[in-house]
Amino acid sequence: MKVPTQPELTHLQLQAMLRDHDIPESELKYLGDRVYPEDFQAHPEYHGQVMAWYLVGGEHEVPVCDIASVDRVDDDDCVPENDGWGPQS
Repeated sequence: MKVPTQPELTHLQLQAMLRDHDIPESELKYLGDRVYPEDFQAHPEYHGQVMAWYLVGGEHEVPVCDIASVDRVDDDDCVPENDGWGPQS
């Protein structure tokens, strides 16, 4: 049995999450498989490899190898906007 790589495992986790939960496409959307470009310098070991890509937050196209973890966030885990970290009025 072939053990999945970390990006493959993350992709499987994200696919299960999208299948099992009602996550709006504006938050997370699978874009399909693409070649990891050689001009990306974060992971030269992936240059030329095909991997899953996702649209995160409706604006960031991200290869699965750049998604560090898949963690559940509950509503009570959110940071209030008035604590200095959120948008300033």
